[in-house]
Amino acid sequence: MGKTHFDQVSGINGVFQGPSGYESQIFGNIVAGNRYYVDVNFGVDTNNGSSWERPFKTLAAAIVASNANIALNSKGWAARNQIYYKGDNNEAAAETLITLPNKCDVIGVGSYDHRPTPMMIGNHVIGAGAYMGCRFFNMGFMSPAAGGVIFTVPTTTSGLAFYGCHFDGRSTTPATKAIVATAVEQFTIKGCKLFGKYSTTTIDIGTGSSRALLIEGNQIESGAIGITTHASMTCADAVAMILNNTFAVVTLLIDENSDKVVIGGNRGTTSAAQTIALIIDYNSALAFDNIITSATATSIYPALGAIG
Repeated sequence: MGKTHFDQVSGINGVFQGPSGYESQIFGNIVAGNRYYVDVNFGVDTNNGSSWERPFKTLAAAIVASNANIALNSKGWAARNQIYYKGDNNEAAAETLITLPNKCDVIGVGSYDHRPTPMMIGNHVIGAGAYMGCRFFNMGFMSPAAGGVIFTVPTTTSGLAFYGCHFDGRSTTPATKAIVATAVEQFTIKGCKLFGKYSTTTIDIGTGSSRALLIEGNQIESGAIGITTHASMTCADAVAMILNNTFAVVTLLIDENSDKVVIGGNRGTTSAAQTIALIIDYNSALAFDNIITSATATSIYPALGAIG
C-alpha cells in the first residue's frame, strides 16, 4: 500500500490529497500519538489493537482505547492518534457509532465489495460529550434499509471533519439526510461523495454557532435539497463557506437561510424550473460565480454586473 490519490484512500505510507502525480501529503509515517487497528472480520475486541495481527473488531473499542490514551497524562494532551479501519460488514452485523475519538484521525482502508472504501451501515447518532478534533478519511457511511439520517452530530462536538468520505443514501427507503450537524464549530466536509435520493436535504446545518464551517469540493446528490442552513445558524468571528461543490438535485441546490454564509464557485443541475426561489437561496452580498442548469436554462448567480 503506497501513495493515495484524490479520494484520500489511505495506506501505511500516509494519506495524500490531489490528482495522481500532484499529491500533497496530509500525514505520513510520523505520528504524534498512537496507532490503532480495526478489522471487522478478523479482529477481536479483547486484542490490544496495536497491529493488523492484533486488531480490534469494532471501531467503538478503538475509540475507547484512543480516548483513554489521549486523556492519560500530559503526553497525550497535544497528541493526535490514528485509527485504521477495515470492514465489509453487512447490515445485520453493522456497528452504529455513538461516540467519537478525540484528537484522532479515523482512516478507512481496504474495500467493501466494489466500493473503494470500507462501509459503516447505520444511523450514527453521536451522544452528548465534548468531542473535539475527530477527522474521518476515506470512510464510507450508508443508511440502513429503513433509511433515516446517516450521521447526526451534537452541539458539543468541534473540529469534526470528513475528507474523501462516501455517504450512500440508496437504502430500500431512501435516507432522509446524510449529515445533520447542529452548532458544530470548525466543521469540514471536503472532497466527499454524497449520493442517493435523500428525501429532505443531503447536508443539514442546524441552529447555533457554525463558525469556520467549510463545505468544499464535494459531489452532492439529492431527491430534494442539496445543502440547508438554518436561519439561526451563526458564524460571528469566523465566516462559514460553501465552495466549489457539484450538485445534482431535484429542488434547491443550496437553501441558505441565515444569510451569513459565503457561497461561491458551485455548479450543478436541478429539476426545478428557472425561478431563483426554487433553485438557490443565498445572500447576494456573500455570493459569487454559482452556475446552475435548471429544467429550462443555465444561469449564473448572482448575475454579473458592471464595476463602478
